[in-house]
Amino acid sequence: MIEQLKKDTFFTMVDSLKKSRRANLQDISDDDLIIEKLYTDPLDNNLVLEMCKKRNTTILIGRKGTGKSTIIARLQHEIRKSNDIISLYLDVKSIYEQSKSFSFDDTNYQGIMSKEDLQTYLVAKSFLCSILEEVKREVKTNTLKYQWNKFSNLLGIKKKSFEDEIDQLFIEIDELKFNDVTLLKQKNLTKSEQLGLNFSTAKGVTFESDMSFNPTVSLNYNDTNDISENRTIQSEFSEVLLRYFNMKAIMDRLKTTLSKVGIKTVFICLDDFSEIELDPMKIFVETIVAPLNNWSEEFFKFKISAYPGRIYLGEIDPTKIEQVKLDYYDLYKSFKVTETESLAGENIKRLLENRSQYFCQCSFSEFIDPKINVDDFYNLLFKISSNVPRNLGWILWYANKRTISLGKEINLKDLEVAAENYYTDCIEVFFTNNSYMRQSFTEKLSKHHLENLLVDLVKQSRINKSEILISNAKVWETSKPNPPSSHFYIDKSKYEDLLQTLELNYFITKYNEQKDQDSRNVMSFYSLNYGLCVKENIHYGRGKDRKYVIQRRFNYNFLIEKFLEQAKSIECNNQSCAASFKMEQLDFLKMYEMLCPKCKNGTCEIKNVEVDLDEKPVEMLLLSVEYEILNSLRICPKQYPAELAQEIDCTVQKIRRIIDKLVDKGLVKRDKDGPSANARTIYIIEPKAQMYFNENLITV
Repeated sequence: MIEQLKKDTFFTMVDSLKKSRRANLQDISDDDLIIEKLYTDPLDNNLVLEMCKKRNTTILIGRKGTGKSTIIARLQHEIRKSNDIISLYLDVKSIYEQSKSFSFDDTNYQGIMSKEDLQTYLVAKSFLCSILEEVKREVKTNTLKYQWNKFSNLLGIKKKSFEDEIDQLFIEIDELKFNDVTLLKQKNLTKSEQLGLNFSTAKGVTFESDMSFNPTVSLNYNDTNDISENRTIQSEFSEVLLRYFNMKAIMDRLKTTLSKVGIKTVFICLDDFSEIELDPMKIFVETIVAPLNNWSEEFFKFKISAYPGRIYLGEIDPTKIEQVKLDYYDLYKSFKVTETESLAGENIKRLLENRSQYFCQCSFSEFIDPKINVDDFYNLLFKISSNVPRNLGWILWYANKRTISLGKEINLKDLEVAAENYYTDCIEVFFTNNSYMRQSFTEKLSKHHLENLLVDLVKQSRINKSEILISNAKVWETSKPNPPSSHFYIDKSKYEDLLQTLELNYFITKYNEQKDQDSRNVMSFYSLNYGLCVKENIHYGRGKDRKYVIQRRFNYNFLIEKFLEQAKSIECNNQSCAASFKMEQLDFLKMYEMLCPKCKNGTCEIKNVEVDLDEKPVEMLLLSVEYEILNSLRICPKQYPAELAQEIDCTVQKIRRIIDKLVDKGLVKRDKDGPSANARTIYIIEPKAQMYFNENLITV
């Protein structure tokens, strides 16, 4: 029987793994060394951390929960031991959200551009001002406080005079507050309203704007390597803001000032970089990130956390930066599949053992049912979590409810139940929230089509299972009577981008690349989410025969092609022509740079096929972040404001603003956690909110 103290510490341990946390981890403990003690590098010998410590720009690329923020926190902790490097931490998502409530007086801008473009411009300007203000604050307070004594003792510099010099450096921005008006008038943007965003790049994938809940990547079939030569309003904005802020001058002065106290390199850590929309990201990179990175003679370097396919680099040369991919296939892909899974499993074991020793003062094995094989336990955890720390936290959090909290150890069945619960509560809602979300029609269609694609994947997996059971082929014999059908493969060059949204949101996970049976094209191999498989009674696995999963029946190219025919069409953008073409003609059109073969003037574009969707009354619609808050309260009742903010990765101030709206709608209520005057506020979901979660996703 597990004692009460270990029950409590186990809950604290798994709760710490599943939450979205800022880099300081101070909400867990006052221990100054907590990040050093808890950090578990994905690779042996802290190789990922060592790569990040190099004096170059580094991009940490991984899906949500892969540990990007934790690596940045560990890096900052290490940098504080240095004598000539400082690090600045910028929560890009929070800064951008706060900048949306800008305080600029728009009187001076009237008549320069449309009202909509002016709103976009002023938000971008406010965002950049906030970034620079945060840089100033970080330099003065959050970073130098760790190193000031050694600087001042060595160089005899007074802290007050240093801070005054930093303040003076940024004053010019305020003094020249409206100098950008002259620059904007020179651009004559009122005549440029016909210019739209025409963005395509191999350095960053085009993506949609609903970022506050689950990120969605557009289906991008454009192979061009650069931004279109057509000038856009956003490009004009970037040019104006670059001249307005005069980053070269600011950079040179900041470099001179910091050099006086012995600083040779500044690492600027950009966390949650992919959580902002494309337009502000583009302006931010072109105005601040690229100039600082390219013009500073190696003085300023960036450490950026980003999602796969959701980062724009602009003028930064990708060959001169370090890209560290954290999803397990990318981390271990130089090994065979079985070795990859073994290495990932060992990483899970190290991570949980480290956390258990810190929180529970015991080995994690004490929480595993002694009747099962420990290796089988970790192997199943790997399959369920895809080696993602936050997923691990959620799985163990659900398992805790039916095991550790009741004094029982965790067995394999407990993990499977937890996997299904996690999928249903936290992953599947990406689609079930469709009809209640305020979003553009295009985005809604994209989600609708992807939901249909997922349904098709599940249907085909069931068909494969049934047909294998009645087949006499030798390759299936060793995997009967419960043949796995959770894995599949598709043509990498043709269709991998199409599946990126499903992978980004953990419906599927890539685990290998190799040529198909005919040894012609490189194929990308995927597995369905383990919890989805449990829910849909699909046996998870690759089969016992090594040739099992490469059989042609698991080649889903035909399924993707059928999906594209139903969901996408190709249309000429010349209104006088408006010719349409089938998706199977895409390769031919690409050969002629998408020039319309009918009118020879228009450009062919890929469009969503329009469908009729069930629209809800306006008063029932929610912002995506409102839906996410309701879902979090549904899963974890009675949350404090700070806890809720950690769960959905936003500020407490934003939580309180949104809760006000949800209370007014009768969806959430406030309460106190006790009768005393010092009782803390807690939030509780109301029964009325259940109507948002009554829809089922997959009906096969």
